[in-house]
Amino acid sequence: TALVLSPVRRAGNLQMLAVEEFAISKEIKSVRVFDGEYADDICDEVAAAARACIAEKGSFSLCIPGGSVVAALAQMPADAFDASKVHLFFANEKIPSYPCKEGGLDAAKKLGVPEANVHAFGEGEPAAVAESYSSLLASHASIDNSGAVPSVDMLLLGTGPDGHVGCLFPDSAEIKASRAGKVVLAGNDARADGDFVAISLDVMNAAKCVIVSAAGAGRAEMVAKALAGNFGPFDCPAGLVEAEEETLWFTDKESIAVFDEFADIEDEDELEEE
Repeated sequence: TALVLSPVRRAGNLQMLAVEEFAISKEIKSVRVFDGEYADDICDEVAAAARACIAEKGSFSLCIPGGSVVAALAQMPADAFDASKVHLFFANEKIPSYPCKEGGLDAAKKLGVPEANVHAFGEGEPAAVAESYSSLLASHASIDNSGAVPSVDMLLLGTGPDGHVGCLFPDSAEIKASRAGKVVLAGNDARADGDFVAISLDVMNAAKCVIVSAAGAGRAEMVAKALAGNFGPFDCPAGLVEAEEETLWFTDKESIAVFDEFADIEDEDELEEE
């Protein structure tokens, strides 16, 4: 089936570095292509969502990963939103090193989010940590729990060249547990340096809005596979992420290059059929 590419119009101003924007199919995924860094644009999306949620319900639940995606929040203007109404949750954590907690606390400090509003994974055996965090997500006032699994207001995700998101790796037991209604999973994988806990794909897809970040030539093959849908049931977790309301892929010219080649071939095939 050929891809349907169409322009996307959204409220708010895009940073000038955004050189292209299009949607895939019925706007299941909105893709932005940047000519350079896009940390400021991540901040813009987070700030807009935070202001809207705080105005509507008095709080904003933001689920974050580790790494460069959460580091981008350091560029957030100090007056972007009422940071005291923001609650930070975590998409995954490695045990026992807890690098995401460290990065999250650092981001919270720069954003002005009270430490009491930073909800990191606790210590202990992975299974017990996963159970405890599942209970937290299922009961916190800032999270919508009207559905089958907790639904945060916004989720930020980085990606790996292999298509992993969070600690959900291709063909792993954790990604194969999708659609089972699990909230937080405990696992052990060499790709995660051993023991870890992670929110399930079900929780990722229950988020109101997800930003998936994928930059650099090293991710080009993965981006093409994920956006074109050319993958098996469990071999590209990033391609399986579809938020409840809006899924935004942030890419750059290098990471979108292979997908552009694929789209050009699809267009040529359509013309030949006509």
